Amino acid sequence: MPRRPLNKKRILLPDPIYNSVSVHMLINRVLKSGKKSVAYRIVYNALKEIGEATGKNPVEVFEKALDNVTPRVEVKPRRRAGAIQLVPRVLRAGDRSKATALRWVLEGCHKRSGQPMLNRVKNEIIDAYKKTGYAIRKKDELHKIAVNNAMYARKPQTVINAVSQIAL
Repeated sequence: MPRRPLNKKRILLPDPIYNSVSVHMLINRVLKSGKKSVAYRIVYNALKEIGEATGKNPVEVFEKALDNVTPRVEVKPRRRAGAIQLVPRVLRAGDRSKATALRWVLEGCHKRSGQPMLNRVKNEIIDAYKKTGYAIRKKDELHKIAVNNAMYARKPQTVINAVSQIAL
């Protein structure tokens, strides 16, 4: 039994303009040095430009892009018999997989250099919506590793089924 009480999960309120929790999660991750007004401006202007570029609702485009990037499995290193094995585990639809997807999208934004953050966020979200770009490559790479190491999982077939559902 833990000596310290478990932390309660904090509930994130939706953002004020689009009324979306996912957009608010993105704003919190764009945030640098506590400058939330700058993060709001970057994300909202990027979403506005996405809406103009695609002609669709920008929040729906963002949600679809996040869904395209969201991994269905995760790989954890485990030490067994002196060797480190990558053990895949199926992720249920939840905050952990969404947080990983957001992290990859912003990692792709930081890899793009020579343009303002507004354009980087916009281009990475549009690329994820079109199933191209850095975040999609990261997801595919993770899924390949999970399939290759499926034999170390408790139920290898569930890992393979989770990854193969995406390919269809």
